[in-house]
Amino acid sequence: MQIQGRFSCRRSFAGTFLAVLLVSGAPAGRSAEDAGPKEAPPAVEPAKDTVFDAPQIQAMQTALLLRFLQLAQAKNPAAAEELLTRAVQERRLDNAANHYNLACAQAVQGKTEAALTSLAAAVQRGWADAEHMRKDADLEPLRALSRFEELALAAAEKAQQARPTPPVQAEIKEGVALVSEANTNWIAQIPQFLVLHQFPPADRDQPVTTLNGPVGDLLRQWQQEGTAAGLHGFLYDNRDRDHSNMDFARFPGLTRIEYAEPPKKHGFDHGLQQLFLHNAPTIGNSSTALVSGPFWSSQSRIALRQARTANLLAQQYLNNHLYFYPEHRDHDADAFGDVYHANTPYMITSQGSSGSDRPFLHAVACMLAAFRPDTQRMLIEQKLLMPTVQMVFRLSGKSVAEPEDYLTGKAHPAVFSAETMDVEKMVRTAHDLKPDEIPPLVQLRVVEEDAARAGVDYFDVGEAEKVFDTVSAIARVARATRWQRRMLVSAENTRDPNNRPLVYHWGLLRGDPERVQIKPLDPQGTRAEVLVAWHPRRPVEPDSALLSSRVDVGVFAHNGAQWSAPAFISWYFPANERRTYDDAQRIAAIEYHPASEPDSYADPALLTPASWRDAYRYDPQGQLLGWTRTRNGATEEFTRDGALVLTRDAQGRPSEARTVRYAREQKGPNQWPVLRQEPGSERLTYTYQSDADRLGEISAREPAEPASTPAAE
Repeated sequence: MQIQGRFSCRRSFAGTFLAVLLVSGAPAGRSAEDAGPKEAPPAVEPAKDTVFDAPQIQAMQTALLLRFLQLAQAKNPAAAEELLTRAVQERRLDNAANHYNLACAQAVQGKTEAALTSLAAAVQRGWADAEHMRKDADLEPLRALSRFEELALAAAEKAQQARPTPPVQAEIKEGVALVSEANTNWIAQIPQFLVLHQFPPADRDQPVTTLNGPVGDLLRQWQQEGTAAGLHGFLYDNRDRDHSNMDFARFPGLTRIEYAEPPKKHGFDHGLQQLFLHNAPTIGNSSTALVSGPFWSSQSRIALRQARTANLLAQQYLNNHLYFYPEHRDHDADAFGDVYHANTPYMITSQGSSGSDRPFLHAVACMLAAFRPDTQRMLIEQKLLMPTVQMVFRLSGKSVAEPEDYLTGKAHPAVFSAETMDVEKMVRTAHDLKPDEIPPLVQLRVVEEDAARAGVDYFDVGEAEKVFDTVSAIARVARATRWQRRMLVSAENTRDPNNRPLVYHWGLLRGDPERVQIKPLDPQGTRAEVLVAWHPRRPVEPDSALLSSRVDVGVFAHNGAQWSAPAFISWYFPANERRTYDDAQRIAAIEYHPASEPDSYADPALLTPASWRDAYRYDPQGQLLGWTRTRNGATEEFTRDGALVLTRDAQGRPSEARTVRYAREQKGPNQWPVLRQEPGSERLTYTYQSDADRLGEISAREPAEPASTPAAE
């Protein structure tokens, strides 16, 4: 990206900083080797920060650069100079990128000496992109000066001298893999920590498991035959500080992850796992939840509320990691029902609270050990281990009585009950899997979907309906007033590890079959059009006491030997909205109920609760005229453009109106957020072509006078 104008700024500034300073794995804020001109001020001495401070430092740097970009776009170099001058005095922001940007802000103002000094400081702290310096339009006033060329040569020399810090593997001792500064690297582009471990040679005499019963007997038998790979080279990560530890002593080959004091100090060892990727297959759990306040939630629901964390879960899935979390209060028929807004294959959520995740950890550990050595090796190398685990886990459930049940919602709830597991079937299915039968990984991409207009089709803040798009899961919130949503989705990027030809199955896993249409667009089913109409809250299955506001479409690929793990497309329909549609499927009314009540619960992290009723008006041709909003016994009229009507003409048509904006307000950490309606910045004039014209058009826009009335909730 480049912002045009005399004072320009490029996002590559930030990218270069992150690559130079953080990707190496060195503690963020550490100064580079001094190779700059002598006139530059000395770099700050290395700080006591560790690599585990890098996320906070990166957040600080990102916020600074975003503000810098705003000032650059506003062509305000003086304010940018002031901002960066203060920033580089902060130890953690005293880095090459910020000194470089400071030089740009000074150069465009004609402050030649100050710009050269800042540029020298940038080179001294690690700036090594001489080519960028020589082409940067902001530095044009310096380019003819000999000192500028000296600095460019110094930057080029620094680039030649730069050597990436090799990653360090920490030796595993006594069955413990330690997460410490020595073996942890911050990868800013992801952003996550990469932790490197070195395993000792496998102990051939070590039993695969000490479990009693048929499953343990099978695993030991296969180990003796050499057909069970076992768990050497696998990690177990407990993230609730031993509150709900799996019984890892029953799996002697499994290596436990422990955290050194620096990551513990930051709380990185607890709760939702969103920061670490290990260089070995990993299973883990956190039997924790957010239990109070309006944002109460299981860890798995927290992870799916934002695109960032949903993508981190997808990265874990594609890097042989799988974590387990209890649903706590998110999936209970006698409480709020199933309140999950999305379904994914990226984790396993257990029915119940603390400890309910342990049976699943044990079952999956048995499955991992049961894979044949060549199959397990290929799954790990192809990074298909956890997609295959999900396929075997779901295929082996007691609810899958017939093979075709795997392609239905019976096999793919958002939450699993331990009573539905058949662990013996699970390990037999895993053991039977051959390398040339490994299932593919379904990869989805949204090609087209309906758009929505803020302030007209929906009133919430933020994006219209998108929650996240990830490799194998897509999630939307049905905010817009339309009856039906259309989405064109492609699975053409799906890959099979053995290059087998693929056929696809698209099926409704949850929802009303009368309100969902799925239309494959080619013989193989590579692409499909999905049409989903508005869904009121309904039982997850006929006669079930568990209610849900979610629709799930599953996408599966078959390679001639196996079905893949599911990929999901989910829609979440707000239960706090009571909607009425007319016979032409046009929105007639929306009444907003309290989002905190069990029968109308709506996740406040996804939807801002409103407190009014809108009744919509149409002309004889069915075109929207506007709506009437009722709040606390008072009414307001809105135009079809979402503007508040101020005056009407003799025929009752809007003649003047004021734009409206909506804001999310939360008065305290334990208060539910509310949607506020505020006066906008424009006054609109409407004109009409004839007496029969009911729609009219906006003929003038003028700045509105300051609002004299408070915002309405």
